[in-house]
Amino acid sequence: MKIGIIGAGKVGTSLGKYLRENGAEVSGFCSKTRQSAADAAEFTDTTCFDEQEDLISASDTIFITTPDGEIKRAWDRIAKYDIRGKIVCHFSGSLSSEVFSDIRSTGAHGCSFHPIYAFSDRFSSYKKFDTARITAEGDPEAVILLRALFEGCGNKVMTVASSEKTRYHAATVFASNMVVGLLRSSVDLLNSCGFSDEDAYSIIGPLTKNNVDSVFSRGCAESLTGPVERNDIQTVASHIADLSRSAGTEAELAIYKDIKSKLVELARQKNPDRDYTQMEEL
Repeated sequence: MKIGIIGAGKVGTSLGKYLRENGAEVSGFCSKTRQSAADAAEFTDTTCFDEQEDLISASDTIFITTPDGEIKRAWDRIAKYDIRGKIVCHFSGSLSSEVFSDIRSTGAHGCSFHPIYAFSDRFSSYKKFDTARITAEGDPEAVILLRALFEGCGNKVMTVASSEKTRYHAATVFASNMVVGLLRSSVDLLNSCGFSDEDAYSIIGPLTKNNVDSVFSRGCAESLTGPVERNDIQTVASHIADLSRSAGTEAELAIYKDIKSKLVELARQKNPDRDYTQMEEL
C-alpha cells in the first residue's frame, strides 16, 4: 500500500509521520500551499508533490485530510483522474463516504476513517496516536484494508453506519469541545466570585479529574453526586435564583437547567426508590 496525502495540516502530517513510524509506505504530500506540503514531506521523509495528478499516480491509496469544507472539492478534482482500483479515504467526523459522489463509476473504493483524537500540534500529535480509537464506514473492501493497516499499528477500529455519521460526531463533540465550554463557564463564575483564572483552574482541576476517572471506571449513573442526586431541592433552587438575577450569567443559567435535566435521569437510575418529581419540575 502506497499512501498519498492531500492536505498537510495537523491531521495529514500527524498521520503521515505515525504511519511511517509504523512501517507503512507513504508516497508523500500535496497541499494548498507548497510550503506546507514541503514541510510535511521533510518531517516524514517523503516526497512533496506540486501536482495532485503526480501524487495520485504514485499512490494506490489517497488520504484526504483537508478541512471538512474542502473534502468535496478535493474529491471532484481527484475524480477527474484515473483512479481505478485505488482507495480514497477522508478523515472527517461529520461527513460520510457518500461525499464521494458517483465514486463507483470511477472504479475506486471510498471510505471515511475518523480518529477520535485531538490533533493539537502538527509535529508532535503522532506520538500518542496509538491510543486513538478510530471509527470507519464506507466500501467494505476499502474499510477492510485500512482497518488492517491501523489495527496493525495498535489502534482499535470500530464501524459506524453512514447514516449515523452526523449523530456519532455530535456525540464526540459532547465529550470533547463541549466539556471545554462547560469548564470555561465554571471558571467564569469563579472569576465573578473574585478568583483568578489560575486559582479557578486549581479549584476545579482535581474535581473534574476525579469525576472523569470515576465515570470511566463506574459509569455515569454510579458516579453521580451533588444536589440533584441527593434530591436537594433547596440548593438547586438557590443556584437557579442566583444565576437568574446575576448579570451576564444567562448562558450559564441555560446550561445549568439543561444539564440538570439530564442529571435527573441519571439520579433516577441510581436511586430508583427516590421521588425526583419536584426536582424535575424545578
